[in-house]
Amino acid sequence: MTQEKTIVIEGNTYSVVISDEKEALLAGKAAKRALIGFQSRENLDLGPALYVVESLDDLEDRYVENVVRRTYGLPWRITQTKRLLIREFQIGDENQVLQDETDTEADRIFCRQQSLSDYIKCQYGFYEYGLWALTNRHTGELVGKAGLIQVSYEKGPWEGERLCMELGYQIFAPYRRRGYAKEAVQEILKMLETQAEKPYCVYAKIDASNEASIQVALSCGLRRISQKYSEEKQWKCLYADCWK
Repeated sequence: MTQEKTIVIEGNTYSVVISDEKEALLAGKAAKRALIGFQSRENLDLGPALYVVESLDDLEDRYVENVVRRTYGLPWRITQTKRLLIREFQIGDENQVLQDETDTEADRIFCRQQSLSDYIKCQYGFYEYGLWALTNRHTGELVGKAGLIQVSYEKGPWEGERLCMELGYQIFAPYRRRGYAKEAVQEILKMLETQAEKPYCVYAKIDASNEASIQVALSCGLRRISQKYSEEKQWKCLYADCWK
């Protein structure tokens, strides 16, 4: 079975090859088409396709669009708020990332084209989550970043083992005190509540001196569950919210 599906993204039309035949997928790859393998039966070789579905009912427009975006290096649109578009970082964003004196080496990944390119390829391409760009929906300005730093199964103050996701967020200095961080975090938590595996926990590790970040966490429903003295001689507080 081989079929094609077209989808329009930002005014451009893309063709997607959907097949359970390796030869058709190879031909589509040679033609630089986006590919989706169809696992119609067991033991099929669908190697050329990065994405595989077991049912044609899974081919919703959002899914197909994400396959096309990944194929052609277009950023995934994660979600949006009244003022913000939350999307993956893309090459060129490094020129808009504003640095801060408190930035860590991890923050500087987004300031250099090569490290940003590696992050896009390895983090988004493999895990399909990470820190995302926060852009003003009306002006296109990059105002900060927010998202999930890591995902793991852990035991903690909650009952049993949970899927734990570390939340990170940073608004660049010129755009602070406008409520962007709270707006972005609330939308990310809302998205997780409807999409993520359960039971799970979202947590944020915050320096005790960072009152603004703490207020964002508390205003979004997280609560302090522990704190410890770090090697940098600062109190590190752990804030979390858990869903059953």
